[in-house]
Amino acid sequence: MVVHLCNSHRSSLTMLLYTTMPALLESFCGSQLPSQIRGSSNMITVIMRSDSSVELDGISLQFRATQTSSGISLTEGKNSLEGVVEINYQGVRGNICAKQWNNNDAQVVCQQLGFSGPAIATRIIGNGNVSWAISFVSCNGRESALEKCSVKNTGVCGTGERAGVICQVYESCANLKSAGVQESGNYFIDPDGVGQGESHFPVECDMETDITTGITIVGHDAEGKERVTPCQTPGCYSRVITYKAASLDQLRTLTSVSENCEQFVKLDCRHVRFLDGQWGWWVSRDGEQIISWGGANTNGGRCSCGEKGECANGITSCNCDANDDMWRMDEGAITDKSSLPIQEFQFGGTSDVPMAMAFHRIGKLRCWGTISEPPVLESCAALKEAGITDSGRYLIDPDGVDKGVPQFEVFCDMSSHAGITVIGHNSERRTPVSPCEEAGCYKRELIYPADLSQLNALTKVSQSCEQFVRLDCRHLRFIQSGWGWWISWDGKRMNYWGGADPSIGGCACGRTGTCSSPDKLCNCDSNDNIWRTDDGFLRDKTVLPIQAVYFGDTNNFPLEMAYHTIGKLRCRGQGIQNN
Repeated sequence: MVVHLCNSHRSSLTMLLYTTMPALLESFCGSQLPSQIRGSSNMITVIMRSDSSVELDGISLQFRATQTSSGISLTEGKNSLEGVVEINYQGVRGNICAKQWNNNDAQVVCQQLGFSGPAIATRIIGNGNVSWAISFVSCNGRESALEKCSVKNTGVCGTGERAGVICQVYESCANLKSAGVQESGNYFIDPDGVGQGESHFPVECDMETDITTGITIVGHDAEGKERVTPCQTPGCYSRVITYKAASLDQLRTLTSVSENCEQFVKLDCRHVRFLDGQWGWWVSRDGEQIISWGGANTNGGRCSCGEKGECANGITSCNCDANDDMWRMDEGAITDKSSLPIQEFQFGGTSDVPMAMAFHRIGKLRCWGTISEPPVLESCAALKEAGITDSGRYLIDPDGVDKGVPQFEVFCDMSSHAGITVIGHNSERRTPVSPCEEAGCYKRELIYPADLSQLNALTKVSQSCEQFVRLDCRHLRFIQSGWGWWISWDGKRMNYWGGADPSIGGCACGRTGTCSSPDKLCNCDSNDNIWRTDDGFLRDKTVLPIQAVYFGDTNNFPLEMAYHTIGKLRCRGQGIQNN
């Protein structure tokens, strides 16, 4: 084998493989590690060529001998790391029956082909008359060649599926490039590891744009320019995004192992309203409504021009909030990888056709770079103390790994001096109380992404926890009258509201003596025709989080009305767990 090197100022590095005659394999140049090279010779010759600008000290090579007497090869693959296994066995060249084909078998094939790293078994439907070289194979994954496994050939197969493999399945395209894969193309990745959690999925790898890392690209069905269907109310137009061959959970694992991720978004508009007044928004992978656009801070209520103070007509939010007769545009990259990928986007205010019109374009998800796996600690405060400073989603285990409750994922707000553990739920938006008359006849149960026992374990190891609550009301009876209450994490009825003294009950205004009626402990117990509000924080961490809220006395609609808003659970600091 002859390896021909050049320095970074020249245009080629030539690698030649000697068998009986020299044959050009590939060309390399630069400082990146080349992909693995397979050859049939046991000799290698290195030729280095350089001009006077660079003098190389030498070259380091690592090699491993593998048994190739079987004539094993991969066919029909999209790249050199995958395909249908074709083999010579006992004078027959053909495929392997995939009836009992598994990852251990695939591991042996990939090692025999000279590939290191994880391998995945695949099954490919036969394309006509299939010649079976092996009808049964069983490996433990440590054999040096397929022939050393338990192998049979009866010439028949109980399925039409042929054995295939995917060699070198890494967490991302960045990891593939670090392992030596330099060619752009379609590959399989498994961000949380082969055989763990989410399954592997195909992506596009850009290995050329950035010489330092591979870029993982995932497309979807909303990449083209699409018109917003005319409708009037806020968010009345909805476009749900379907990603190619990957679920939102699979893509969540990709963003978690990537240093950076982004998705480009663009809105062309005329005579519409956008973020100002919340006429449009996008939905994160976790279902959260995000009031911001590309190039701006998450949930800041602005587009890129609003962040820079450059929007049309002096508008502080977005160009598309100018709501005039000019065609305008808001575009930029969304880079909050804790929210990506985009699950859905919604717009409104386009019913006045042809004057009011809008078109959207949503780019592919792109992720690059690698991050080391953070430790699983008790809380975000513990992670912050351990030196992790980037806000995002992390796994925590409040009572310790492999003890008590299982670990679960949270959002860590690391912007303060101590990490804040944030847990969302399904009732954060302002929600109307359905009309009904009896006390507590309306019930809203909160669904969190973790069990209540897991969240209680978090409150125990935290110094403090809180949850914001708000009730907007008109002509209502509330807590003091016994018509409304909330339920603690362990099922106890709580007869006080945010900001109140739990031992006295009522609401925050009852504690400060500022309620609308002097004889009441809550504004919403006034039961009059004026819109009133009771809000504040619940901070007794022994009863948090809220399990459910109950209200009543809203049957005389529209005179009697109420809306509730329940905030996320937020825990700070590190406390001592009381057993």
